[in-house]
Amino acid sequence: MQREEKQLEASLDALLSQVADLKNSLGSFIYKLENEYDRLTWPSVLDSFALLSGQLNTLNKVLKHEKTPLFRNQVIIPLVLSPDRDEDLMRQTEGRVPVFSHEVVPDHLRTKPDPEVEEQEKQLTTDAARIGADVAQGKCQVE
Repeated sequence: MQREEKQLEASLDALLSQVADLKNSLGSFIYKLENEYDRLTWPSVLDSFALLSGQLNTLNKVLKHEKTPLFRNQVIIPLVLSPDRDEDLMRQTEGRVPVFSHEVVPDHLRTKPDPEVEEQEKQLTTDAARIGADVAQGKCQVE
């Protein structure tokens, strides 16, 4: 049991590190898009995409590694729910989650997309399957 807990903790640390790097790169890219759009060149945009793609691939490899425990087998149970503003929670989530109450828990611990998103994804998948590869390629070249 102790070994499994250490392995889980090490995996979580590796994931947190990878996600932090990805978050910093994404934030940097968004900053460039919002503030330096007049000086952006296509090669620099492609470099940013390549960096993000590489980081996503690395994160995917960490998740698929044989020594990484299956996170889907882990259960998250909220131990404390409060309608009051939690400053520690605000700090940990960088201001994104001010309270952890009965109202927000279903959204934050959701394992499936919203029904509207699921329906939209199903519709897009149906539309994509209906269009042939040649037609799709032609539309990409025209637009």
